[in-house]
Amino acid sequence: MPEQSKMEISLFSGMTILWNGTPILEHSARLNKPLELLALLLLRGDKKLTNEQLMDGLWESDEIENPAGALKNAAYSLRKFLQKADKEKRFIITESGRYIWNPEISVTTDVWEFEQEARLADQPGTPAEERIPHARRALKLYTGDLLPSLSMQQWVIQYSSYLRQTYLRTVKNLAATLCERGGREDLEETLDICNRAALLEPLHEELYRYIFNTMRRLDMKQAVLSYYPVISNLFYDELGERLSPELRDIYLWASQGANQMKENLRQIQQDLGEITRDARPIHGAYYCEYEMFKSVYQMVARSAARSNSHVLLILVTFEGKNGQTVAKQEIVDAMARGKEVIRESLRKGDVFSRYSRNQYILMLTVTSPADSVVVENRIKDAFKEVRLSAKIELRMKAQELDPIV
Repeated sequence: MPEQSKMEISLFSGMTILWNGTPILEHSARLNKPLELLALLLLRGDKKLTNEQLMDGLWESDEIENPAGALKNAAYSLRKFLQKADKEKRFIITESGRYIWNPEISVTTDVWEFEQEARLADQPGTPAEERIPHARRALKLYTGDLLPSLSMQQWVIQYSSYLRQTYLRTVKNLAATLCERGGREDLEETLDICNRAALLEPLHEELYRYIFNTMRRLDMKQAVLSYYPVISNLFYDELGERLSPELRDIYLWASQGANQMKENLRQIQQDLGEITRDARPIHGAYYCEYEMFKSVYQMVARSAARSNSHVLLILVTFEGKNGQTVAKQEIVDAMARGKEVIRESLRKGDVFSRYSRNQYILMLTVTSPADSVVVENRIKDAFKEVRLSAKIELRMKAQELDPIV
């Protein structure tokens, strides 16, 4: 019995069409209306769309004089295109006045396969060893967003959102299963799938919970120290939010240094030297994450009590002039430039940290509280040399810390 002919269509990250393994459409990011009609018929074929619904999906708010004629032309062009596969076959037929894919011709899509594998990976009561292979296949199939060139079409937005949520659920379920097994290869796979997912959903904090907890279990302290500030700043810039206390605790754990006991002072000196090796010659104030800033405060405040010096906190805020709304990117740019200006304006012994989406907190040891005016003026003068948005103004507020006694 001869093998049945088969059409294979990929829709993630663009469209590719194979007929019996031979390409009739190489990977295409941009789609014309006939190919868009094909995608709509396949992905919404179970709804038995009327021609009116097809027209609404294809043209939405576009004003065209003869939508029925435009649909007829798109269907004609699609049929002609599919003749590249087989001139004798009728791939698109009409049924009760509606356009449909010919059910007698075998067709598969990567979207359908992804949905099937994701369902099998999410079956309650199924042993983990049976679910894991399905989850892996689902994640391999999800190579990017559905038909990105049509990302503004309403029907694509809805379907793409559903697929994205299914993908994230599969990632998190697989990560939870792998972490429960707990082998080194399982943990490394968890890092891989969650990091890949974070590229698509960079503001999904639960992914970072798996990433940082896994790094902790693998004792990847340096990776945590490098990665955490990047993600922390991302959440500040995009959401104006801090990462959860759970993730901050992992950052503090990584900041505590290696666990093994060292008795050789020369080795310890080398370890400490390596921390600043890439930052030499050291100049300007020391920047750190806010959790570390709080620990430094404990040390500085205790020292101030012994030396009769004064510790100042200065809160630097970037905000819209006269209360006007400022675009997010303008705040991001101001914070990036502000970080370097503050670093260069302060002394090596001073410390500062990001406090919120649009604020830095500075800690200085001075001989007199009146020195805060000098520091503020120095920072303001430095900012005059930097081009900030005309809509943004700089505001500073200083307060002396009570010494720890």
